[in-house]
Amino acid sequence: MKSKNEFYKAYFAALMEQGFEVRRSPSADYLADFYQKDQLIAFYTRTDQIERNPFVTVPDRLMSSIHDLARKTALQLGICTEKPYTDKSEKIVNGVYKLCEHGDVVLACKHHPLFDYVFSTYRLSPDNQTPVQRQYFYNRDEATESFATRSGLVDARKLFSETELTLIHDEMVKFLITPNEKSMDQFEQVQFLIDRLEDLIPALKERDIHLDYDAEFAHDLDGDPGSLDVAELSR
Repeated sequence: MKSKNEFYKAYFAALMEQGFEVRRSPSADYLADFYQKDQLIAFYTRTDQIERNPFVTVPDRLMSSIHDLARKTALQLGICTEKPYTDKSEKIVNGVYKLCEHGDVVLACKHHPLFDYVFSTYRLSPDNQTPVQRQYFYNRDEATESFATRSGLVDARKLFSETELTLIHDEMVKFLITPNEKSMDQFEQVQFLIDRLEDLIPALKERDIHLDYDAEFAHDLDGDPGSLDVAELSR
């Protein structure tokens, strides 16, 4: 899970699929109101709690299903369920544990009732050592990557984003499947890199790569893309 907004979008959509209505709350205390058959039954707070409407009768089973769906959605989006600290880890404040510190950058974690373990990276102010520039993460790998780059343990200039890796993957696949002069060594090297990228980002295996056939195969038709149309008509 990359952000709370990603969760809200998926969770509220799942509720509506089950017949609930989700409305933006007019109250500053709540993010959304949940309705069933035009009756307000529950509130979703800005601290990610689900509260029963105390002024109407809401069956326990119904509230449990709303809570269970929230939990199921969070798990499907990939929250961290494995406790990343021990009782011996340094406890900072308000249930927050320090996992790592390098220079003026800290990686910390706190248990959340819905999202299990939420991570954050931040800098320590040189004036009073208070946290500044805090960033939150719901995925352990993304949190550790942020800590490594922000602290300087890893040079961010040598890293590629997932979007950049996807573009590289696309171009390498196109290189393999389009007619061009390539040696067996080049073919094997590119295939090896494609396999590595797909191990790193499994979703790449399921993607369809769309080719511009006019552009990609024009050189096979004496540089005349219009010949493709002629070839189709002659069939």
